Amino acid sequence: MFALAPNEILEGKADSIRRAIEQAILEDRLKPGEALPTVRTLAADLGINKNTVVAAYRQLQQTGLVVSDGRRGSIIAGQNSHGRSVLTGSVGHQTVSVRDGNPDVAFLPDEGDIRDAIASMNLDNHLYGEQRNHMPFVEWAIASFTADNVEVNRGIFVSAGALDLIERALNAAGLVSGDKVAIEDPGYMSLLALARAMGYKLVPLALDVHGVTPASLKAALNAGVKAVLVSSRAQNPTGVATSKSRSAELKKIVATAKDVLFIDDDHSSLLQLAPYHPWHMCENAHWLTVRSLSKFLGPDYRLAVATGDTDMIERLEHRQSVGMGWVSTFLQRLAYQLLISSSVKKKIADAGNAYRERYITLISALKKKGFNVVGSAGLNLWVPIANEREVAERLFEAGWLVRPGRDFCIDAQSGIRVTSSRMTPQQSISFLDALVTTRSATTTTLPA
Repeated sequence: MFALAPNEILEGKADSIRRAIEQAILEDRLKPGEALPTVRTLAADLGINKNTVVAAYRQLQQTGLVVSDGRRGSIIAGQNSHGRSVLTGSVGHQTVSVRDGNPDVAFLPDEGDIRDAIASMNLDNHLYGEQRNHMPFVEWAIASFTADNVEVNRGIFVSAGALDLIERALNAAGLVSGDKVAIEDPGYMSLLALARAMGYKLVPLALDVHGVTPASLKAALNAGVKAVLVSSRAQNPTGVATSKSRSAELKKIVATAKDVLFIDDDHSSLLQLAPYHPWHMCENAHWLTVRSLSKFLGPDYRLAVATGDTDMIERLEHRQSVGMGWVSTFLQRLAYQLLISSSVKKKIADAGNAYRERYITLISALKKKGFNVVGSAGLNLWVPIANEREVAERLFEAGWLVRPGRDFCIDAQSGIRVTSSRMTPQQSISFLDALVTTRSATTTTLPA
């Protein structure tokens, strides 16, 4: 019978027992149909309260990894279930979508949170000519940047979402159709689409486990790029986070750049999925750090904040003042009340922990099966694999909807992006089984 060693359990917590059993399943030390120790036996072996074991087993049952089987007690479930279904595939079975990049709604503000926030708001009408931004929201943004050692003495710019802000910044910096822009490859699909729609020539930045490679950044600058667009942590689609040592290397390269706009899209910010080691701030060039609220309040809160060099902030403020004027202060006031709410702050912290755990669970399992995946943590991960279109089709037939990698790439690469943010442990195991089977099937059909 399977047994847990006391050193696998941290502080006798139910979560630690659950994670240890999940890991044993992923490593094939526990197989479908195998019985877990009884509550009494495991509690005695670990020297902990029986209620702690009961809570751990209950969590495993809720995720579908463990089922109760009468006299046999708690046993490992079979792996033919794909968890909750979200759509019906054309082949007549229920299909799980792991392609959309969305956060888990369980961690977003609910109706009660929103009603409480509105009840705490100043609901006075905002009129023309009045202060453009809600100052408590701006002060919150300053504190958020400061906590990650980002310079904020040059001011805060509020925009209607990160992509809106980046588009405004590129225009304000004077880029025109035909200019060269460097973006990570693979990179954020919507950012690539925006840059292409604006007529820019895309220059790829290569990634490894530590972040953007110095050689690719040097090559891009030597090629005459006018802007460099990156995400220093939770990079989409890979989940790569820039390491401290790599950040130091890249800073030396950035220091030599002139007349280039550097933008870091720090979209995961408050989730704290990885330490923040930015490298894009430069005295000789323009720079911005952009943070949206989409990943922890929800995509429908069309708000983003940025700080950067004085000239860029002033250009952005001027362009906004003669255009849309300002971003709704009602939204700013609502967002601020949510962000300072103890209930919402707990949800954001819980979300960061859950996304990190779900990502690491899946990427660790992929590595054990021989997939060449890199990354620290994020809401998505990138799986390099041959024949991405056929792989996507076969996975759909097996009940999984993934996004083929072509939308995320500048140069020709083959892979798929998988959204891990809402995947239960049971779904991770089932998805891995389907992907391994698909890889074997596609490998045998490749031309010799």
